[in-house]
Amino acid sequence: MPTSNRLSQFEGSSVPRLIAKFAVPTILSQLVTLIYNLADTYFVGQTGDPAQVAALTLSFPIFMSMTMVANLFGIGANSYISRSLGMRKQRQAAFASTFAFYGAMAGVIIIMAVLLLFMDYILYGIGARTAESAAATEAYLKWTVIFGGIPTVSALMMGHLLRAEGNTKKASTGMILGGLLNVALDYIFVFMMDLGAEGAGIATCIANVVSLAYMLAVALTNKRTIIELNILHLVFIKQMIKQILFIGLPAAMIIILGSTANIVLTNQMSVYGDVSIAAFGIVQKFGTIAIQITVGLTQGIMPLLGYHYGAGNMSRVKEINRWSFGLLGTYAAFCVAAIELFTEPLVMIFMREPVTVATAITFARAWILCAPGMCFTNLFCSIFQAMGKGFESLTLSVVRQGFLLIPLLLVLNRMFGAMGLVCSQPAADSITLVIGSVLYVKTIRKQGDEKK
Repeated sequence: MPTSNRLSQFEGSSVPRLIAKFAVPTILSQLVTLIYNLADTYFVGQTGDPAQVAALTLSFPIFMSMTMVANLFGIGANSYISRSLGMRKQRQAAFASTFAFYGAMAGVIIIMAVLLLFMDYILYGIGARTAESAAATEAYLKWTVIFGGIPTVSALMMGHLLRAEGNTKKASTGMILGGLLNVALDYIFVFMMDLGAEGAGIATCIANVVSLAYMLAVALTNKRTIIELNILHLVFIKQMIKQILFIGLPAAMIIILGSTANIVLTNQMSVYGDVSIAAFGIVQKFGTIAIQITVGLTQGIMPLLGYHYGAGNMSRVKEINRWSFGLLGTYAAFCVAAIELFTEPLVMIFMREPVTVATAITFARAWILCAPGMCFTNLFCSIFQAMGKGFESLTLSVVRQGFLLIPLLLVLNRMFGAMGLVCSQPAADSITLVIGSVLYVKTIRKQGDEKK
């Protein structure tokens, strides 16, 4: 297929239409991902057992380590591929897809091996201090990471690669298919078979296998794709690898530092008992609502930004950014208003045990104030990544999670107890919002000066 036809999907429309074309399918897939994450908590919450709900919270940083691997290779490859397409270098883009896919496979195999060999130490380290929560957490991790690690990371990687070449609808369809299946299987394994957190893990594993199968079929049967999965075509080009990993590193650091912060938080929170851990787990689901929509928009526009940046069209890049700021600002305000006004009925969707509900209500009303900072920080990082500005993105990621959040967790816990832990995220994200705004203005101005 001629290059002009292959790449026409990145061009020729107004910016609102382009954003809708690229971001809406990704947002829809994130919504379905959100639904199945909420379904896990909902169905497990119906057991009325705080230890089972706590297992999902405690497992979060380990499960997210797989997203870290997918982001390291997938976000970096997404930026590299879309910029290469903007420069009309399709062979270069194909090499990047092969390296990224198999690099991610190597990464997740390491995670699986470490978890298998050191399960007991890891469970204690993440805060599973009671026999009940440790058993439930181990059962969930067995299915989601040890058995499900390869299909989970492979499916995430295929989503990144399909979006990079502009095939957002197929990528989103694969994620939506897996998400809807996960909800159905949650009902079967958690509710009908009463398997608790383990049932949620089984459902997630099977759903990701199906999602991966669909996206592999799309890539292998599409003659127009630049994605190359034949391992015999794997090449190691120093400059390509450096760019992919350097751009992907900030996205990985967000997960690494975020998981570290989560481990610190759950360890500190475990002192206050399973009720507090379960309550904060419910609050994290509200956070997932805010972040998933943000991720949908930012990941959707990344290939669009990368393509136009690679093509040297800075006016289009700035226009895409302006529309994205407006959309995310409106959404963040909606999130804060919704949680503040309807906290109790929203909490009771997941849990009806009175003490846990009361604790979760108090936590949620304070924690949701992080929404504006969280949304815009993710947007800033995605803009920097799409433009190949790894240093700026890495700086923002490290400052947010490492220099601000983790120290605030330790300090505010000593000062205010459990509520100090909850308030650490809004404080860190608000400060990072200011820093990110300064970095963004400086980067755009510098880029404008270079184009003159």
